[in-house]
Amino acid sequence: MFDQALHSPLRFFLAAAVLAAILCLFPAPGNAPQQAQVIAQEATPMPAMEQSVGADLSERTAADGYLHRTLYYAPCGHSVQRREKLPANLTGLSRGALEAAMDSVIPGAAVTGFSSAEVDIAQSVNIPCPLHWVLRGGEDGMLLVLQNRNGESLEAVRETDVPSARAGQEQQEALLQGMIFDDVQALEGYLESISS
Repeated sequence: MFDQALHSPLRFFLAAAVLAAILCLFPAPGNAPQQAQVIAQEATPMPAMEQSVGADLSERTAADGYLHRTLYYAPCGHSVQRREKLPANLTGLSRGALEAAMDSVIPGAAVTGFSSAEVDIAQSVNIPCPLHWVLRGGEDGMLLVLQNRNGESLEAVRETDVPSARAGQEQQEALLQGMIFDDVQALEGYLESISS
């Protein structure tokens, strides 16, 4: 009985090895068409060269392509992603041509991904994102509240009756560049503290 139990696993492994050897002799179903395709490609004569030597044969942007833009807001460290139609003057371009044209179309943008259907770009912006408020001295000497409403530029959202001269010397210098506030309550608290 012990002899029979010893030979049972041995028989199983021997049968598995024989079956594996037999299966190796037959090509896998997925390999046969690929091999035939490769042979057919090699047998086809090369077409006459219609493109000049050095021509750019790479993939080009499609007219119905999209621009995936990641805006990095340097002052606050936040980022926003947008997906929009590819501008018409960036369609039909290879990656190299697109990178050369990008600075005139979207200044400061760097191409980070490329396909005919979608172009990925990254752009650093020197203003805070739309989640913040900026307090700056206006031309009339009064403090002005600004916000990034379109994602790309600051616009005045409120004029105050608080003169920028009420702020301390250090704060006046900061107000020239624009003081950034994370929420409207902090902004209102600051305005109250210098107006009283």
